[in-house]
Amino acid sequence: MPGELVHFDIPVDDVDKMIGFYRNVMGWKIEPYGPEYGGYLMIDTAPDKDPALSVKGGMGKKQMPEQGPMNYYQTDDLEKFNQRVKDNGGQVMMEKMPVQKMGYLSVCIDPEGNTFGAWLDDPNAA
Repeated sequence: MPGELVHFDIPVDDVDKMIGFYRNVMGWKIEPYGPEYGGYLMIDTAPDKDPALSVKGGMGKKQMPEQGPMNYYQTDDLEKFNQRVKDNGGQVMMEKMPVQKMGYLSVCIDPEGNTFGAWLDDPNAA
């Protein structure tokens, strides 16, 4: 469904420390996603419940010091989503980026400076 929170990302400096922190504090299941994703980890927020009740997330090494947590929202048309952001006073910082075999994302900023992302499922993304 468009606008639904479908993924969150937590950038960290000390990956091992933060894996322990979130497992112990939140009870999350955190596992490596695969070497082709540079050590990125996938998070299951409700490992002992119906998978439909879990918001999936990820954790990885910070790419820049100012990088903070990011929420991604589902869309069925990334280009139209990005245009709506622009038409309503926001900015699109990254138009469309493929995530291999998963989909596409864009990164946006709302009119007050909050960052968020859009996500389009596409298992054929290259």
